[in-house]
Amino acid sequence: MHRIHPSNPLAPAATKYRSDIDGLRAIAVLAVVIFHGFPNFIGSGFIGVDIFFVISGFLISNIVLENLQNDTFSFVDFYSRRIKRIFPSLAVVLISCLVFGWFALLADELNQLGKHTAAGASFISNLVLWSEAGYFDNSAETKPLLHLWSLGIEEQFYIVWPLLLWLTWRSKFSLIFMIAIGATLSFVLSVKGVKVDPTATFYSPQTRFWELMVGSLLAWISAYSMNLNFLNRNNLPKERWLELVKKASNLSSNLGLLLLVYGFWKIEKSFSFPGQWALIPVLGAALIILGGPSAWVNRTILSNKLLVWVGLVSFPLYLWHWPILSYGRIIYNETPSVEFRLIAVCSSFLLAWLTLKIVEKPFRFGPMRNHVKVTILCGCIVVIGLAGFAISRSDLSTSHTYEQLLVKRKAFKQRFGFSDAWYKGKADWLFLGNSFERTVDKLELVTVPDSSMIDESNQNIINVAKKAAEFNTQVALLVGPNKSSVYSEYLPDDIIPSKKRYLNFFLDPLRQTPNLIVYDPTEDLIAFKKTEGILYWMTDTHWNNKGAFLAYQGFSKLLGTPSPMVDFINSTPRSGDLIGIAKLNNFPLHPEDNWDIVWKNTLSLTEQEIPDEQKSTMGSATIVTNKKPLSDKYIWVVGDSFTEALKPFINATFKEVRYLGHWHKLKDLPLALTQATRKPDMIIVIRVERSF
Repeated sequence: MHRIHPSNPLAPAATKYRSDIDGLRAIAVLAVVIFHGFPNFIGSGFIGVDIFFVISGFLISNIVLENLQNDTFSFVDFYSRRIKRIFPSLAVVLISCLVFGWFALLADELNQLGKHTAAGASFISNLVLWSEAGYFDNSAETKPLLHLWSLGIEEQFYIVWPLLLWLTWRSKFSLIFMIAIGATLSFVLSVKGVKVDPTATFYSPQTRFWELMVGSLLAWISAYSMNLNFLNRNNLPKERWLELVKKASNLSSNLGLLLLVYGFWKIEKSFSFPGQWALIPVLGAALIILGGPSAWVNRTILSNKLLVWVGLVSFPLYLWHWPILSYGRIIYNETPSVEFRLIAVCSSFLLAWLTLKIVEKPFRFGPMRNHVKVTILCGCIVVIGLAGFAISRSDLSTSHTYEQLLVKRKAFKQRFGFSDAWYKGKADWLFLGNSFERTVDKLELVTVPDSSMIDESNQNIINVAKKAAEFNTQVALLVGPNKSSVYSEYLPDDIIPSKKRYLNFFLDPLRQTPNLIVYDPTEDLIAFKKTEGILYWMTDTHWNNKGAFLAYQGFSKLLGTPSPMVDFINSTPRSGDLIGIAKLNNFPLHPEDNWDIVWKNTLSLTEQEIPDEQKSTMGSATIVTNKKPLSDKYIWVVGDSFTEALKPFINATFKEVRYLGHWHKLKDLPLALTQATRKPDMIIVIRVERSF
């Protein structure tokens, strides 16, 4: 057993219990729990997961490297220990979530919970959540097992890393070289990936493994640098040398603590993460661990009994806290009260302690034979995973309607049907449900935005308009109306739209903003639908080509710019995005809602991707050049999915159009404008009504 060498307090002990690491675990889990429960209190608490990754990489690699040194390493022993550590608490939480979800969730919500349960049981939650990410992904707060993505990353690391260490050891290749190369490659992928595809980079194992490998590097230092006397080239007296080493230990730990404090203060949810920003919590945690248990911070702060206790229950606490908060969000149909969240967090601590005492410890340290424990735990996880998979594939539309739920929702307006994601209107019209930005609540005006919400939503575009005015660049906002606002006659009788629109709380102050033109085509589209046919796809959330053109035509008149000459002919039936959301089979489709564009003039367009621009739900950033433009203006466009049907008309009008991605980039546009060598003549912002 490796212990701290008297001349090297910096080196972590390989197998000796370190209470300071449990204290560091406590810092990590408390940051995450507080961030989830009270995000306004600590908006960067999510970096606690990155601290966990470093700790896990350190501890796991320590075990493997020491056993390799002693020629006692066994894959069976390693994985049986992992199973006994992880499976008991995980099984209890997965079962609890499924049971409660059976009585509290609508059909499609329960289907998704079943899928996430199966993913959690097979440790691929990160990959499943990555595959779900997109324009119509439901809110993260309504996924009770969302937090298992990090467990997926860790378990995938546990599968790959021991094998790599073993192969490197057997081949007598340099362990430190292998670890350094692996960590560097993963980090480079993370830094590059976060600029192009931040969602993939967040969930992908290859862009996260470097964080665990930093912990592995610490383990290598522990195993192979047990004596720092070789650095004492001046042959200082032992007492003087030990004093210098002690100072270095404290310096390392203090710097680590300062980095964590800086990370918690500086990093925000809006940052491109992980990427280079993840270096702050990762290096902070690494330096604290490197400081060793004798460093002042480690022995005084992190070894505090209360922090150590929190660290000991950190794993079940992490598993319990999010499902409770998430179910609260689902039941209350909004962020729960502070009182509820306090109760939820306190309940999580209690459940974590009970889980550790009643479930985890008996399986880890109880008298039952090891192979029996492992068999029982593996069997339980397999059964839970299969149950989740079966639920995900089941038709629950008749058994889990709102009327049948035993756990009723609070302030919930869509009190019908078996889905909160969509609903069927009259005459084969489908509409987006309340789970997407509370569209039904806003339509009926059962919720009213306060001034802070309005200011927060409007501020970015106001900032753009102000900065653009300095360069004589016009800014214009085009709203994509919700289908329910234009075709309210096809809504179910249960839904009665308010005469006053939620949207206008935001547009009224924006209309007073200098250098900003605002166009809401709702009234124009309502008038046009009487003579121009169907302007939205009946099974989609968006306007069709004809509806988009009529909106663009009105927008162009307001801007004083030309619009292209086109005709429209009815096309073949089209299956819209609501068919996919609702998972409907053989639903009636109508050709009269789909229009093909007939151009009266020949277009000459070229399109190319903008290199190193971040992808969004709109796809890659692009530049479109028109050799036969109606206007010589150079345009920037930021928007959302309502932009897609407008693109042909924008491209046909202007000489050059730069599509920068989603309107979330508005916050970056003032700086982009300042730095641009060529300023745009106009910035067009396209934003769907429900996003306000």
